[in-house]
Amino acid sequence: MDRGRWRRAYNRLVCGTAVLAIGLSGWTLWEMWDRRNTVDEACAGLVPAGEVLALSGSGGEITAAEEIEPDGPFAQACVLRSAEAAEALGGSGTRQFFIVQLATEPTGWTSEPVDDSFQDPLDPSNPWIRVPLVHQPVGGGIAGEVTENGVAVRLPCPGGEHRGEEITAIRASATLDLVAYREFGQDGQLRQADRDRLADIAAATADNLAAELGCPDRLPEPPDGIPALNTETVDPDEAEGTCAWYGSADLDNSSGWLPDRALESRADELVWRERCLLTVSGEARGATHLRYRDDPAYRRYREADEGRGRWWLSAESFFGDAAERVSPDTVDTDRAVVVPGSGGYDGRSNAWWATSVCDGKPAVHVLTAGHPYVQGAGRHLEPVFRAYVEDVAERRGCTDVVLPTADDFARAD
Repeated sequence: MDRGRWRRAYNRLVCGTAVLAIGLSGWTLWEMWDRRNTVDEACAGLVPAGEVLALSGSGGEITAAEEIEPDGPFAQACVLRSAEAAEALGGSGTRQFFIVQLATEPTGWTSEPVDDSFQDPLDPSNPWIRVPLVHQPVGGGIAGEVTENGVAVRLPCPGGEHRGEEITAIRASATLDLVAYREFGQDGQLRQADRDRLADIAAATADNLAAELGCPDRLPEPPDGIPALNTETVDPDEAEGTCAWYGSADLDNSSGWLPDRALESRADELVWRERCLLTVSGEARGATHLRYRDDPAYRRYREADEGRGRWWLSAESFFGDAAERVSPDTVDTDRAVVVPGSGGYDGRSNAWWATSVCDGKPAVHVLTAGHPYVQGAGRHLEPVFRAYVEDVAERRGCTDVVLPTADDFARAD
């Protein structure tokens, strides 16, 4: 073959390759546009599409399972599905992997969730708990919390209005689906990059909705390296966050029933709810059983405790709008909504509540005792709850505290 024929063949090859490359490039650009457009349409342009598409599990085809209506009411959500999430879970097609939820305050939600006395929040084998549920604050001057699979933030909106009704704040949360995130997580929690990115998404979404509704304020940029949830208990004397009060309360544990381990988060006055989990170590639990093995007053408790989970307490507080509809009953949340200015005990949910006023707004404080631990420990918990509520009131400047009575604690037996 002469040199001219070689050159013509070479040119055809180069041109063909170029055409193919242009075609592939065009397809890639169209696919990127289509994925971003799906996010924008599903989330009404309020969510940063590029950040969403950089999350773990976002690969492949993206479809919308639920969409935000720009002129509709809030709370609303956009829910996205991906091919990568379906493949990771051994399926085909697409599967839910990402959720953004938006709400305006007052929310009018049915209730704020409290710990369920029949579900051990410290048991890593419990499929409904996943990791101990002590949420961390976002930090960086942002009112927000980090959960095991997402980030939620709150942005005040003084003088705001939506659909003719006054609003006081915006809430936005960005989460990976509870099932999908396990496939892309690390040690039962989000990867660091996903946690930081979800914080960015939640903050940007709240800011975008604030602009739509004419709210004057915007959130600071979330910090990098947001910590994961604590999963290991510490000695109460070492607690420095939401459980610091327990180690410094100098409580009398001559009965042996009080917890000797604590699981906490960092304390932050900007969060709308906070939690401290307390538990009794196996060694201390065994010693208490031995102490009361011949006491007929605890016979019913010993029988109920056979083979049951840990002994634990959960001390929780809710502030502002979150305190409007707190119910200690995790099943029938309309049955026992806490009334401001009251304190008491709910025997069906093994929970005591107190109320106060913080920054001119209602606050609710709840102490839940795991079942059947409550039957043995209940009568000893009055000073524990009092120490907790007094600490919260001092830290957050709360007044008008109303606590349960001594009789309320005796009822737990």
